[in-house]
Amino acid sequence: MKRNLIFSAIIIGTYLLLNYGMRQLPRPEDYWIRFLIFNALPILIIFVVTYLLHRGKVSVEDALGVNKAFLPAFKKAFIMTLPMMLGYGLLANFNITISMKSLFIGCIWAAFSEEITYRAFLFGQLFRFGKWPFLAAAVLNGLIFGIGHLYQAGGDYISAITIFMTTAIGGIWFAWMYIEWNNNIWIPMCLHFLMNLWWSAFDAGENAAGGVYANIFRAATIAISVYWTIKQKKERQLASIENNVVETI
Repeated sequence: MKRNLIFSAIIIGTYLLLNYGMRQLPRPEDYWIRFLIFNALPILIIFVVTYLLHRGKVSVEDALGVNKAFLPAFKKAFIMTLPMMLGYGLLANFNITISMKSLFIGCIWAAFSEEITYRAFLFGQLFRFGKWPFLAAAVLNGLIFGIGHLYQAGGDYISAITIFMTTAIGGIWFAWMYIEWNNNIWIPMCLHFLMNLWWSAFDAGENAAGGVYANIFRAATIAISVYWTIKQKKERQLASIENNVVETI
């Protein structure tokens, strides 16, 4: 119990230091220097802290869920997000409106850094190694994830509530996907990337809340992902039972 408390305190303390403490540092004028200090450096520190916490027991790759195959996860995520790609594409006449900077920062880096920070580190470490109940770790991750997106509201309280609820629930859903796909962070990360990509490429909404049509296609993606996740879990459990029967015989 004491070890779990200390472990949890280190995880939460590291998160708070990286996401709030570092904001007190002077901000260089050059955008890419700011990016390296306030975006890239925290991810590097997360890998180092994870390594130090698990040294000699669990590899940092396993602890963060990056030791699984990437391509199969990307293929699954692509199929799951087809409703968003096709739906948004049809609404926008497949007119792509996204810059290279938006592609990198808003899609690739956002998916990588947020899934490592919120799901693999904050949620994953507390649930998998800190022995937190799933709901407690997932809700904490979701609430903090939702708060982290409030900047999109621009002072509009209705938008703030909508954005917070949307991203908080999304954070819990990503956490669930991560665990149910055998601690494979590439699944939620690829989903996150592709959902951001289709949203940005076809200009589905001004912020994470979106409009009616945007949310219909997003809901379809979530529905497919939930169905497929439950289906593969049942198949895995059935295969495990059959193997145990064979070994007993």
